[in-house]
Amino acid sequence: MRSLWLFATALALLVAGAGPAAAFCRCAHPKHPRCADKKALHKITVNIDFTVVDGTVEVLTQSGPYQLPVADLDGKTVLFVFTPRGAVFQGIQDAIPGSLGIGPMTGATASITTAAVFPPGEYELALFIDVVPGGTGLGPQRGDLAAFDNTVCDPTGVSVRVPVGCGDASVTLTNRHFIIF
Repeated sequence: MRSLWLFATALALLVAGAGPAAAFCRCAHPKHPRCADKKALHKITVNIDFTVVDGTVEVLTQSGPYQLPVADLDGKTVLFVFTPRGAVFQGIQDAIPGSLGIGPMTGATASITTAAVFPPGEYELALFIDVVPGGTGLGPQRGDLAAFDNTVCDPTGVSVRVPVGCGDASVTLTNRHFIIF
């Protein structure tokens, strides 16, 4: 009886226009906001808010957790750029014009706002913190912190997905978003 039900369900999905892959996909399709002004552009505020325990923040490495002193973060440069949803940043040509953000860490926090360049949709945030002493700030190098999020459907593995609706948006990155590059 169960196999008959599975067959009927699969047949109904195929007749309805959904292919076999779509029938079992658990990823929700991105929702497109219905905004009054479809051409309005919005800002994104990127917040970094590390949890501090005994003067350190815990981040991940390939070999496990690592306690980074907050003093090593204070005053360091945060650099980020946005790309379209699903795109992996390979160079400045991939960036959304006007989406580059640069700012300082203040202790274990930072807040940087982009220009108003984002129509409603979803975007990928590629971000790093230039922690290495004497770093160039032009790109991540060994020892810097990089942000990512693999909890979303179809993650890029090197970015954080940020939705923008009918107004300005914000994203807050915490300890779980960072690894040592």
